[in-house]
Amino acid sequence: MTGRPRLAAGTELDGRYRLESVLGRGGMGEVWRAVDLRLRRPVAVKVLPAELADVPGAMDRFEREAEATAALQHPGITVVFDVGRTGDGLAYLVMELLEGEDLRTVMRRHPGGLPVEEAVGHAVQVADALAAAHSRGIVHRDIKPANLFVLADGRLKLCDFGIAGLADAATRLTQDGGTVGTPLYMAPEQFRGGAADFRSDLYALGCVLHELLTGEPPFRSGSGLPGLMYAHLNEAPPPVGAVRPDVPERLERLVHDLLAKAVDRRPESAAAVASYLRAGPRAPAVPPPGPRPPRPRRRTRPRRRAPRRGARARAGRPRVRCSRGARCSPWRPC
Repeated sequence: MTGRPRLAAGTELDGRYRLESVLGRGGMGEVWRAVDLRLRRPVAVKVLPAELADVPGAMDRFEREAEATAALQHPGITVVFDVGRTGDGLAYLVMELLEGEDLRTVMRRHPGGLPVEEAVGHAVQVADALAAAHSRGIVHRDIKPANLFVLADGRLKLCDFGIAGLADAATRLTQDGGTVGTPLYMAPEQFRGGAADFRSDLYALGCVLHELLTGEPPFRSGSGLPGLMYAHLNEAPPPVGAVRPDVPERLERLVHDLLAKAVDRRPESAAAVASYLRAGPRAPAVPPPGPRPPRPRRRTRPRRRAPRRGARARAGRPRVRCSRGARCSPWRPC
């Protein structure tokens, strides 16, 4: 569709939101600082690409997901005030105006990775926000540093819920000089064209946490999208400890589990990940809350024997390796 007006400072959307200045541009539209003329307050307005209006069902889906996001009440999720569509066919989302910087900008100041405690602090806030959304059946689908906004007081906000759902209607896999944007954080099932669920968000969180700790996402490719897709589908992520020996093993294991290729090998929920992170980066590894499957019995007859000296103390130590020499996962029994 053509003939739509070009946005500029002073443009008013539906006679209520006056655009003032561009805050950012991306593949899914422009974000403007604006004023709500009715309530006389500053807001952020995201205007989606005009081309999306030509995709059947795209705008209806956008409005449904935006309305669902507006119902989320969580301090780690950006507040959605309004959603609309102009007479010219432009769709827009009105959100709270945030003051701070996105996580991508923060990480650029730490090319070798953030301090462990700071990285964990960011990750647990993302996990909390995802847990709130997932409990309402809402999947983000596009977790990445650019969608994570750090406020001046250190609190983190998750942005662009609802926008990512338009990925089915628009091409987000863009290449520019051999570098790839969003696919750096996409789960294998998304590359295969499968449906994304909460475990896809957990995989993306694993990619972000890997980058927080090492300064690099788990996979890069000099051949662009094809090589990156192959890596996410087939290659094991590089161990965090190889780059950052100071990262606790339990935290490295969490990143490894979040980046599991098979969805059923990832942690059971974002809430479980948040709980695990809150235990402290150097605390003993413990399973998340909830029942665990019973382990097979190794003896056919009960044996009543007094515990050996020191056995009670050893019971509280983290299990790093099982009897088979393999790593134990806190999410599943050995």
